[in-house]
Amino acid sequence: MPENDRRSFLKASGIVGTAALTGLAGCGGNGGGQSSTSSSSSQSSSSGGSGQTDVKPFGMVTTLQNDQWQAFANGVQEAANALGAPDSDYKQNQGQQQKMVSQLSTAFTKGYNAICGTPYQASGVPTVVRKCKQNDAGFVDFWNIAKWYTPLDAGENFIQYQIPAVAKTGQLTAEILFEEMGGEGNFVHITGPHGVTGRNRNIGVENAMKKYPDINKLGMQPGDWSRPSGRKVMSSFVSKYGDKIDGVYCQNDAMGLGAYTILKNNDMSVPMVGYDGPKDAVNNIKSTSADGDGPNWVASFSAKTFWQGGYAVVEAFDWLNGWRPTVPERMMWGGGVVVTSDPSKYRGKLKTEFDASWSKPDDYLSVAYSDGKSPYDWKKMSRTLNPDGWDPQNKLVPIRKDEFNQLNWTESNKPSGYSLPDAYSESGTFDDVEQRYAKHHETDPYQ
Repeated sequence: MPENDRRSFLKASGIVGTAALTGLAGCGGNGGGQSSTSSSSSQSSSSGGSGQTDVKPFGMVTTLQNDQWQAFANGVQEAANALGAPDSDYKQNQGQQQKMVSQLSTAFTKGYNAICGTPYQASGVPTVVRKCKQNDAGFVDFWNIAKWYTPLDAGENFIQYQIPAVAKTGQLTAEILFEEMGGEGNFVHITGPHGVTGRNRNIGVENAMKKYPDINKLGMQPGDWSRPSGRKVMSSFVSKYGDKIDGVYCQNDAMGLGAYTILKNNDMSVPMVGYDGPKDAVNNIKSTSADGDGPNWVASFSAKTFWQGGYAVVEAFDWLNGWRPTVPERMMWGGGVVVTSDPSKYRGKLKTEFDASWSKPDDYLSVAYSDGKSPYDWKKMSRTLNPDGWDPQNKLVPIRKDEFNQLNWTESNKPSGYSLPDAYSESGTFDDVEQRYAKHHETDPYQ
């Protein structure tokens, strides 16, 4: 885009100045997934036909030892293939920002023009945006975002930021646990490390407790999103509280897998829930029950990371071919799926109804880890290929100004002199976008 046109676009969008959760925000290594560090696919076909720009996506992930990040990378690959991308790739940066920057530099020299994923640290987001600007590439970001750094502040190369409604989904899984406990009793809470993701899932648990006054929290202790930390914390809880424990809430399934081992070794038949939906956790949901001898893994919430990877490619494809998101579309809550053996037991029966997809374990695994054979129609998601009939195939809702606290954006950490772009105060445009996405959301493989 010519510089004069770019300035006009930024001005019209209300962009002013620049302002200065870990892993897949809550997805620590779970021992699943594949160990490869990259993959590429080549097709001779064009991405869309005469006059269209090819998308060449590069997936930016933390670790491929994690099922969810591997699913994200697979989603990038599948959507790239569906859109006829001449090339696509992904790399794991292992949480090292300098390694991430080096990988991006290499990707740009190879002509990749769509960056899909997230920096390990929120502070890395402006760095990615800056490199995308320098190389005429687009960036679709998940989970992490720097404080008070909106896509409007960043410029048009920052296509979209997306994250599940962390506090609400944390509350949803807590309510499932409390229902399984019969609405009363004592539970222990394994939290994540300090940060936005852990903080907001904690808020969700506290909100759920307000709905269940006969539920008592015995203890709360952080892990580091890993299986070993889950074992360590659960062992401490068992030593301290023993048979007083009636339920276990884990803020991610990697820690949950560690806790599960301790519970099983101590013959504790209590319900537990987690978050993220890796294969091992979902298989435990499938194989355990309240009538079993050991712990009953009741449910997990998954952010549909396979869909995330693919949808990022679709958005970048549209952006490269002239589509520009409106202000409300540039920061959105993404939908997710609750995995449980009997969705009818909980769906619509919790204290707080939340609009999520619901799935039994086998159905979830067949979509989330389909690896090149998913039921998603990536072309149908494209606004440029289907200007009237596009379908995101997942729920998407704009993040409004009064919800910025869920991103840990507060008045106390707002940069001195920073003013939020006026466009975020135009509630009518946010209403319009929310209604438009609800109208276009016609299909969902989990429903």
